Amino acid sequence: MSASLLSTVLCGMSVAGDYKVITPPIARHAEEIPFTLYQGYLVVVDGRIGRLEHQHLLIDTGTNPSMIDRNVAAKLGLRGIRGDVATFSDTVPADQVKLPDLEVGPLRRRDLNVMVADFGKVESGVGVHVDAIIGLDVLSTASFTIDFGKRRILFEPSRERHSVPFSVAQQFLQVNLKVRGKQLHLLVDTGTPHLILFNRALHDLDYSRISKSAVGSNLAGGGFYETVVLPEAKLGPESVGPQRVTVVANEKQVEGEYDGLMGVSLLRPKRLSFDFERQVLGWSN
Repeated sequence: MSASLLSTVLCGMSVAGDYKVITPPIARHAEEIPFTLYQGYLVVVDGRIGRLEHQHLLIDTGTNPSMIDRNVAAKLGLRGIRGDVATFSDTVPADQVKLPDLEVGPLRRRDLNVMVADFGKVESGVGVHVDAIIGLDVLSTASFTIDFGKRRILFEPSRERHSVPFSVAQQFLQVNLKVRGKQLHLLVDTGTPHLILFNRALHDLDYSRISKSAVGSNLAGGGFYETVVLPEAKLGPESVGPQRVTVVANEKQVEGEYDGLMGVSLLRPKRLSFDFERQVLGWSN
């Protein structure tokens, strides 16, 4: 596993207060914005944070609440309540602040509660500058479609060839992956490159081990992981074939009933649609 594999899990398990996934209103006019794709899965768009124009915003369905970098908070003069962000292996100091204004394409939020953390370790791992991580507290206010071929985000759902229902679990999107009779509950995470399972999910699971340990990085620094292969997997009625999986061996901070994170590369999508009104994840490949 490369050192940057878990860099963009970022704060996938962070919850600081009551951050809701919002059911979006029906959009009257679709709007689209361009994005830049990094490492084949990281979607970064241009947006505004407060008075700061042309900021680099990472679209990440595995984050809730949204986050901004400490440098951005300093430029805006924001000070907040001290808290922390939970990663797989540790907790990292982070502040909770109220962001006066945020704009991402047609999405605009005022007085938004966000977390503030140092993105330095993340940026060194993925090789891209990030000013903010836009999570589900913002993204769930409108259905949207990521077109990886055209490098555009369309702010309306699309009917794709494949689809599976999702549910909202602990303020994240959850889908079910079936592996030879065992059901795995996974959080949909566009900020993660592959399929990640927590160590406890290996119980009664059919798999082959590739490597026993590797080191990855996240906001907290490092962690220990291993790699296994699932022989066959189904997402709803759709077969997604054998899957190479990273297993988090020391998930001290992980809570809840989910078994891991599903990066979008598992679907090999050309288009990926998040329909929050129908609660459907759709994709074409």
